[in-house]
Amino acid sequence: MTMKQTILGLRAETSIHAGTGQNSGIIDMPIQREAHTNYPCIFGSAVKGAFRAHAEIRAAWGKGGKTKKVFGSADQDGNASPIAMTDARLLLLPVRSLTGHFKLVTCPAILKRLQGDMLMMGMKVGWSVPVVEAQQVCSGSEGDIFLEEFKFQQVNTDLSAIIASIESFGVENIDAQFLIMDNDDFAWFAKNATAVTPHIAIDSETKIVKTGALWYEETLPSDALLYTMLMGKKYFVDQVIDMFKDKPFVQIGGNETVGMGWCKVREVSHV
Repeated sequence: MTMKQTILGLRAETSIHAGTGQNSGIIDMPIQREAHTNYPCIFGSAVKGAFRAHAEIRAAWGKGGKTKKVFGSADQDGNASPIAMTDARLLLLPVRSLTGHFKLVTCPAILKRLQGDMLMMGMKVGWSVPVVEAQQVCSGSEGDIFLEEFKFQQVNTDLSAIIASIESFGVENIDAQFLIMDNDDFAWFAKNATAVTPHIAIDSETKIVKTGALWYEETLPSDALLYTMLMGKKYFVDQVIDMFKDKPFVQIGGNETVGMGWCKVREVSHV
């Protein structure tokens, strides 16, 4: 059977909490992160589980034959899944700007990894990664810009080819928001610029906070852009992609009942 490999862009329409199940310092419920970079990510098992749940419920495949054939089955006479999905890797991180609209930020390390992933998936890469210094950002403008409380110098750079490629992952009109910053500067934002929100539980009878019911939850903000690689037997890969032709949205992570985790899915064109 013919094999197929492709990339699916995942644009966060609402904030995402794909948790680790354990606390981290003062954060009771941190998000998933890569061990070596500490960048936010969504583990492949969570991505594939969300796609399976989408197939069962929203695509109306049910829990029977078609779902088991595509996503595998643990039954005694079951089958391994004929498709594979990778971790969802971060591509663009939304960062608050004190001098204007929020920015969508990336770094050379992420872009170079993206190039490798695109080549591995059989795609052409018609752009190069610019060099950027610490406390500078490559953009389409000049002058100083404040991201969170830090000042950066903008270096006017032609980023049109990179932007065109990234927009095929599921974002539009990002020219005025797109920035490339130094790897070390980006690492700080990836660690510290995510939202950490306090939560409480209310006693339904007394209408006051339950004793000890306070926790801090981390989320990846809406407008973040991630991507996952999908590969396997062509027929089954196409079945997964077809689920999103009419309604290109999937829910990933926790807190579904309060509207979190919704992502727009787009297959990246092989150009």
